[in-house]
Amino acid sequence: MKKIFSIIAIALIGAFVLSSCNKEYETEPLKTITISGTVKANLDLTAANPGDAPNGTKIIFRIDAEDLCHPTTTDPAYSYSTLQYEAAISGGKYSVELPAVNFKAVSVDIVPVDFKANQIQDATGAVKEKVFSAPSYSITIQEGEVYFEDITFIG
Repeated sequence: MKKIFSIIAIALIGAFVLSSCNKEYETEPLKTITISGTVKANLDLTAANPGDAPNGTKIIFRIDAEDLCHPTTTDPAYSYSTLQYEAAISGGKYSVELPAVNFKAVSVDIVPVDFKANQIQDATGAVKEKVFSAPSYSITIQEGEVYFEDITFIG
């Protein structure tokens, strides 16, 4: 009888050990970097320099998710997403936190979103509604670095 209990106990322990050996991959959260800067717009053509862009104006940041994976862990059969982040201008400034890795530089597409606003045309105060835009461009980021990107909208 003791042999049967011993065999059952060993079998249960073995089953528990084998069932708890499934390899689970745990990922660490990605570190982040901050991109910040000023955003200007020529809302007044009589001013010597462009003023602050309106509050709430948006800037979009896009990163290919595959760029955040180590090259030895990517799956060619998997369709990676594009990660999109957004910053809104407040007081002529913006700031956004983006994921970054230390083993390679990651490309970030910066897309300023067009907006409509009134533009002072001349010293008489004539106003005209205009669409303001700024060119899209890309930068590369890497964990541990600091980034300042100033943007100027033209109307």
